[in-house]
Amino acid sequence: MKVSNREIYLGWATLVAVLLAGTYWLGEAKLKEWDEFSTARQALNVRLQEAEVWANRQGVVDKSLDAIRQQLPRYPVGQDVTAELLKTLERTAQSHNLTLLRREPDKEKSVGDLYEVAINCSWEGELDALVHFLYALQVQGAMLDIRQLTITPGQGGPGRLKGNFTVDCAYSRESAGANTLKVESP
Repeated sequence: MKVSNREIYLGWATLVAVLLAGTYWLGEAKLKEWDEFSTARQALNVRLQEAEVWANRQGVVDKSLDAIRQQLPRYPVGQDVTAELLKTLERTAQSHNLTLLRREPDKEKSVGDLYEVAINCSWEGELDALVHFLYALQVQGAMLDIRQLTITPGQGGPGRLKGNFTVDCAYSRESAGANTLKVESP
């Protein structure tokens, strides 16, 4: 049997077509995988650039944190400051005509060299009194911070409000050896 040139060309064309189809079929999965890797690489590059920006800003962030720490009041080690914090909160509320119905302090929490006491309060007053009270807390610096605030209509006429809030009171402690004299023995 003799094969003509035309049949040889058709055979080669068929073989090339089958090889191309097989390559496409096998390469399609790899192409998708390559695209996924490329997308993941781009995302990682973006995250790397963001991390570099934050790493370069570390000095600025540290200075800002130190400035905030300097604003915090310092109390001696072992002194219970909850009563003083409650008085400060009560004075601020009274000066702005906000009535604190209930004040429940949590236990002191230590966060590194900083300390924090959360105080849960129920309050009652006018919207204007609440706004001025919140502003007064804000301008006191980093010491007092409202974490949660709820507001509902209160009894006693229109414009009367009531609710709850949780205020975080932050402060630092003086080191134990700061007020003691060091006496060296001969």
